[in-house]
Amino acid sequence: MLIAVAAPSLNSARQSSQYGVCLARLGAIGAATAVYTKADPDEQSLPVHPLFAAQDPENLTYIGAYEWGGKSGVGRPGFVPGAEPEELRSKFGTLAGFGPGARPLNRLLYPHGFRDNLSPAFSETGATLDTKLDLPAFRCPADNGPPGGAHCPDWLANPQQSSYDHFGTSYAANVFMISYGTGSLQMSNSPYLRPLSRVPDPARTFNYEENIGRWAWASRRERDDCYWLGPGVDPGPTKVVRGWHSKGWTYNFGYVDGHADRQTLLIDGTEDSQGYSWHYLTERVFEDDVEQQQLQCIIVRGEGNWQKDTLPDPFVETPLRWLGSGRASFEDCVISE
Repeated sequence: MLIAVAAPSLNSARQSSQYGVCLARLGAIGAATAVYTKADPDEQSLPVHPLFAAQDPENLTYIGAYEWGGKSGVGRPGFVPGAEPEELRSKFGTLAGFGPGARPLNRLLYPHGFRDNLSPAFSETGATLDTKLDLPAFRCPADNGPPGGAHCPDWLANPQQSSYDHFGTSYAANVFMISYGTGSLQMSNSPYLRPLSRVPDPARTFNYEENIGRWAWASRRERDDCYWLGPGVDPGPTKVVRGWHSKGWTYNFGYVDGHADRQTLLIDGTEDSQGYSWHYLTERVFEDDVEQQQLQCIIVRGEGNWQKDTLPDPFVETPLRWLGSGRASFEDCVISE
């Protein structure tokens, strides 16, 4: 009986401890990012992976959201051709060039260094070890697999696999929105690929988030459809997407100024409105009316004085090439089924 009475209190204390550890780790990531930004010649608000400068338009493997720090992930196995085990050829791993030695924030949070994982001679044994590294700075202690409502098919295929194991980190960089632009280059209205001097309000602009929070907007409806369905078509009821810490639509975030806190991205049952959704911004990017409607359910700012975009500063041109479909910062995982 005593155990039954005490269990809820113990569970609450454990969740509170994990929440605090997660926030502290996001704060440490923010502090390391500030050091990176100060030393970077381009004053980048988020770390930029060295493969960014070596894009191959015919074989684009650049990720964007996860390669800034962490270990070698095993998600999207078999992405890289070869004879090695499939998980070692993950899009998020060493043999694709995204092992721990290549992720730029690692050298600040783990200054002892890692082996040069970009070397073509890097061994299968070394790649295996990279997937087993314990780098707690990049792992939320409550990250135990995709919460209900997640819609990343590759990850859902292994529901017991943490984001830390799948992508190499529990946290995603704010790459919203690196998207369609004019001509062949893509544009940014997020901290990603943007100098710090062009982030108008660093204290309220996200630069890192719980990974599940990155997808929450696209899992908002039970029919898992974030697109405009036409006039008069019911998109279905809202559903709850819980973060690492079990509260629906509420996630831990890190900010450009280095602090971290918890914010509600979307309260269950609310509707998008001017100032809370992306649709009023799309006119600056899209020329086609249908495309403007397609993103109307994306939430980019809200109560609690937070935002994912960097308005009112104008969009900045990035070196990312427009290849005719998708986004170069898109890791081919966040899709609606």
